[in-house]
Parts: sequence; structure tokens; C-alpha cells
Amino acid sequence: MTGPRPIPATNPTPAPAASPAASPGAGPATTSAAGSATTPAAGSATTPAADPASTPTASSTTTLIGGEMLAWSDLDGSHGPAPADGDALRLLLSTAFGRTLVAGPHAPQLLAALSTPDVTVLVRGDADATAYPGVKVLCGSLEKLATPSRYDTVIALDGPTRLHSAESPPFTWAETLAQLLALLKPDGRLLLVHENLLGVHRLTALPPTPTDADWVVPDDHDPARPAGHAQLLSHLTAAGLRITRDYSVFPRPSSPSVLLSGEVLAVPEVAGALEAAVTTAFRTTARADSAPSAPGVLADPAPSVPDMVGDSALSARDMLGDSAPSAPDMLGGSVPSARDVLADPARLAAAALRHGLGTALAPAWIVVADRGAPPQTSAPGAVINATPLDVTALPPGRTLAGHLLAAAQRRDLPTMRELLTVWQSDLCAGVPADQVIVGPRTVPAAGTPAGISVSLTAPAPAGEPLEALRAFAAEVIAGGYAHLWPGPADEAELTAVLAGMTGRDLDPADVPPIPAATTHVVGDLLAGRERLTRELAEARAKHDWYEKMLLHREAELKRVRRMNALLSATAPGKAAAGLVGRLRAGKRAVRRFRNR
Repeated sequence: MTGPRPIPATNPTPAPAASPAASPGAGPATTSAAGSATTPAAGSATTPAADPASTPTASSTTTLIGGEMLAWSDLDGSHGPAPADGDALRLLLSTAFGRTLVAGPHAPQLLAALSTPDVTVLVRGDADATAYPGVKVLCGSLEKLATPSRYDTVIALDGPTRLHSAESPPFTWAETLAQLLALLKPDGRLLLVHENLLGVHRLTALPPTPTDADWVVPDDHDPARPAGHAQLLSHLTAAGLRITRDYSVFPRPSSPSVLLSGEVLAVPEVAGALEAAVTTAFRTTARADSAPSAPGVLADPAPSVPDMVGDSALSARDMLGDSAPSAPDMLGGSVPSARDVLADPARLAAAALRHGLGTALAPAWIVVADRGAPPQTSAPGAVINATPLDVTALPPGRTLAGHLLAAAQRRDLPTMRELLTVWQSDLCAGVPADQVIVGPRTVPAAGTPAGISVSLTAPAPAGEPLEALRAFAAEVIAGGYAHLWPGPADEAELTAVLAGMTGRDLDPADVPPIPAATTHVVGDLLAGRERLTRELAEARAKHDWYEKMLLHREAELKRVRRMNALLSATAPGKAAAGLVGRLRAGKRAVRRFRNR
């Protein structure tokens, strides 16, 4: 299959003249750091693949194994997703041992976590070959790599999708995995990332625009690809691997910050801590993606959905009309590029964890599998914010937001008032409610003041208490729980009501504004449009009623005036008018007499 012509990268590495890799039958070429290449002599016997270990290489030497893509880069993000990166993945790389192969695009700084001296990197773009100083680089397609090269550890944290060139046959997922396992020693270890096509990151995203790297059959139409977590583990087990550890990855497959093993997800007592960690991960990523652009660049804060999914879709400004703020009104030239999503991924991921679907709806899974007995290096049970954790290190309990919403749904005002009061009087007052863990409640012993003792744990730093209270009010409205408080009309009024439940008298005008949204939830925009449509319909109905009443009363007034005119023309009417005139004259005379 012939793919599209590659688009040059930002700073492409000049291709060597008459590269032998351009021909499928040419042998490997070794390129030094200076960029020179050595090719087989004309007429010499060549093989389609060679063992790179047999070729003397320096620390900065690149070996062209065939199938390399000229003027192509998978590291700059211009041809698909970003390469694998993140502090959480660095902790997993510390479990590698022996001779190590890093297959696919990985961030160069990620390889610094490898403690093994013998590291080989396999990339398909020649522009990426110079990005890994100090290690051996193989540039080409995976199927060109000779199987005699066996490795103790094979790392594919970018997945198996970007290991072949555009000129390679359309290998299935199972065939690509078999090619990786052929490079693994009998007692070796495999680190593999498998993206979940039904993860929260895909369920909440708009249909993506195809890139020039999408020349292969889509993964969702590959029958050999495992469709879920259980099928993935079964496939690897059938291939002769023993699963040492598997993780559910959040918030995105390429740069996760939260890794949760099945053992940790199976403990319901720590569900609150996991919800808080995953929610923080998604919102941190959203803030990073919507970082303000350069001052003076006037970008629309409500990006157009038609640019992403076709002209038939609606943009955020189409849905909100003139009510959508303009860029200068929001930040005065520092413009956030908020993303359009179908639903809030943080809210959906928290709900998935709360209902035991964290593994099924995770954006990806990382599997650490061994062929023989597992080595001494072991993977942690969970990784949160680059910190390895065990299940015993996580605080038990549910989030404060979950307790408050449950109390509101039960109309349990005493419990809700107690939780709000404890929260706003504690050191956790400035921590968002979905980041506060409510520990087990204890009933005081006899002789002590009545009440229930609530312990709060906040893994996140504290901010302004009033901002945290308004953030909870905003989450209540955005999550569809505003009907539990039918009185308040907006976030400021609901914040004042919540503050009043803690004994604090607060005017809605004194509530501080919340930061601009980092994502535009299309569902919320549609709900907002429906609300504005309903309000407009009610306003039009009132206008029509007022107009009808005005016309009716104007007609009545005209009828009364005509009747008065008719009555005034008759003899009794004239007599009555004369009598009224004389009475008015007498009244004026009496008033003048009194004023003397």
C-alpha cells in the first residue's frame, strides 16, 4: 500500500543522497553524527534486514535498517499525537533491565530514566534519529529489523501503531505484537501501551480530523485488535507472557499522570482518593491545553466545531450567539484556546470510577509482562503525580462533593449544613470539594458534646475559601443538580445560599468570579441554547400578550370616547354638561372666597 507523500517536518534532517533505504532491497546504511553514510559496494550481496548489533556503532551513530521515512518526524506532533512522555512513565522505565529496545516515538527526556547502559531506539522518521544523543538509533520500519537481535526489555509506551512506514504492508495489531515479541528474549520483559477506543478521552471528544499519518486501517476495524482490557490480557497470556502488572491510564495515553493498577481499583474504600486524583489530572491537562496564546493574537475563545467535524456542525458562538464573550473582553489579548468537547471528561471519569468502570473506560492500559520469572525490579501499585503509591498510602473515604450531592438529593439539610460548616471552618476550606476526602465518621463517646466528628483530608493545596465554594456551585449547575436548589438563579446566588448554610451572610455581588472555562462542553452549550430558546419563547409570549392587552384597552378607550361624544350631543347630555360647568364654577368661587 502506498501512503501519502510525507510533509516535511519543522526542522527536517537532510536526507543523504542516494540513500539505500529508499529501495526495499537495499541493505542497511550506517550514518555517523556528522551525517555521512556508508553503503554497500555496487554489486555486493545485500539482505533486506541486518542485525544492528553486528555493525560497529558509536554512541551517536544511526543505523538505517530500511523503510525509513525521509523528512518525517513523529516527535514534533505535526503528524499525529505527541510522543510518549510524562513523569508517570519515567517510573515504569526504571523497571527496565539488560539490553533495552525502545520502539516508537518517545520523548528524548523520557529515556533519561533508563538505568541500563545498553539502550537502542527504533524510530521510522529520519528527522527523529538525531533527537536521541548517547544511544544507538535504528531508523526504519519494524519489520526490517532482524530477529537475531534479542533484547531483555522491549518498551513500546507509544503503542504498536507508529512502528511501520508508509510503504510497509498493512500489518494488523496482532502481527505487530508478534514482531515485537520476536525481539524479546525468553526471559525478557515487555512494557506495552494499548489505547482504549472507548475511553473517556474518545467518548467526550469530537470526531477528529484525519491527519497525513492515517494511512493504515483504523484500529476499530481491526478484528485482530483486543477490544477491551480482558481481551488484551488474554491475548498477551496466549502469546506466552505472564502479566506482572497492568495499569489504567489517565488522563491521556501519550502523557499520563495517573496510573492505577487493578489491585488499587478493586478497593472501594479508596474510591474518593482515586476520583480526586483523576479529576485533577483531567483538569490540569485541560488548563495546559488551553494555555493563553501570545498577546495580541485575537483568537476566538469559542473555536468553531465546523473546522473540526464539517460545516454541518455548530460552533460555540453559533450556539450562544452574541452572548459568547469575545477574546479581548475575556483576557485583554491573552487568549485561551479552549477545546470543544461533547461532555466534561473529568466528570465522566469520576463517575466511571464511582461505579466501578474505571478500568473499562480508562483512556489506555499499560501492561508490564514477563516471559520468564519476573526480575527483582517491581512496578508500584499506583502512580499519582509522579509518586509511586501503595493502596495503604491512599486516604479512605469519599469526596466531599459526593457527600454534599448525596445529602442534597435526600433533602438531608442537617447533614449538608454540617458538612459545609466543617469544610469552611477547616484548613481545607480553600480546597475544591471534589478534592477533599471525607474520612469515616465517628460518634463521640458518652459524656462528650453531641454530634458527629468528620475528618477531612485534602491532597490538593488550599486556595481562597470563597472561590472553592463557588467552584462547587458551578459544578452543581454544570452537573445538572441545580434543581436541588430551585431558588438560586445563577452561580453567585447559589454560592450565597451555600455560604448562608454555614452561618455566613454573603451578598451575591461579593462572590468572586471563577476563571474562564478551559473546555467548551458541547452538551452544556446545547443546554444553554435550549435555555435561551425557552426564555426567548417566554419573552415573546409575554410580548404578544401585552400587545393584545394594549390593543384591547385602546379599543375600549376609543369606544368609551365615542360613547361620551354621542351622549354629549343629546339634550340630557347637554343639560348634564351645563350642570357640571355651573358646579365647577361654584367650586371655584367658594375656593376664592376662602382664600381671602
